[in-house]
Amino acid sequence: MPPAPTDLRYPRIVAYDRAVAYALLRGCTPNQLACELRAGRFGERLSAPEAAELDAHLTAWAQRALGELPLRDALLVDELRGRRVFALICQAHTTLSAAVPAALAAALPLAPADLATLPVPLCDAPALATLAAAGRAGATLALLYQTDDYTYPTDLLALAPPLIAAHRPAPHRFVQPTGWRRRSAALLAAVGVALLGLPTLGGRIPEHPAGLPLALLTLALLVGIRAGWRGYSGSLCIWLIANLPGFRHGTSFASLWPALPLLAVGLRLLSRDRHVRAMWGWLKDRLMP
Repeated sequence: MPPAPTDLRYPRIVAYDRAVAYALLRGCTPNQLACELRAGRFGERLSAPEAAELDAHLTAWAQRALGELPLRDALLVDELRGRRVFALICQAHTTLSAAVPAALAAALPLAPADLATLPVPLCDAPALATLAAAGRAGATLALLYQTDDYTYPTDLLALAPPLIAAHRPAPHRFVQPTGWRRRSAALLAAVGVALLGLPTLGGRIPEHPAGLPLALLTLALLVGIRAGWRGYSGSLCIWLIANLPGFRHGTSFASLWPALPLLAVGLRLLSRDRHVRAMWGWLKDRLMP
């Protein structure tokens, strides 16, 4: 059971960042807060006994299988320990503190509460005037009669943890071929160019330039970019269109319309291959910087 809070000799008014404390309840787990505390990245304003007490409460929650839940859920399950943990979190985010002189204590409210602004009579004291300025700057002011009189959240259910963003894989980046893949692509391209160029150098136009030469050149590209089955299937559709019997120079468009479905399927398959998309993006970045 959490120890009873220590009574203060005089009431105190403190300024703390309640928004940050609430954000911690929403987005941090007991295990995460314990790691931050032990690493010295949290609780610099806590004394050594207070830090040890907070660590003990967080460890107890971890032993009760609450360590991976948001702190808000741990407070809902174990309110008794949660009140003390919340007070220690608020203490860790307390920036200013001043004791109220006994002569002015009568002007304070009878119950501990968060103060939107300090009562006017209290602003005569320099320390309290500094607190009033902090309150006007956005800090939360609290009247403490005991060390854990920070106002406990009245509606913890409203402190819903932040939604987990949907994971989106990083876009695939084009990598130029290396090793055996580079050599294989270069060999296939060289054979395709030779089959296309040697007859031309000999004064003869190849009968079917879109046949084997185009197939080898396309295969070289697909091997080089490490295309998937969609890339190979889409390229096959395009290659088949170029090798249709009616696909010749001077052919009317009316005789080619049966090839349009095959063209649509081929382009669709190519657009679904991430390696082909990465290659087009790489080319676009270099041609149109």
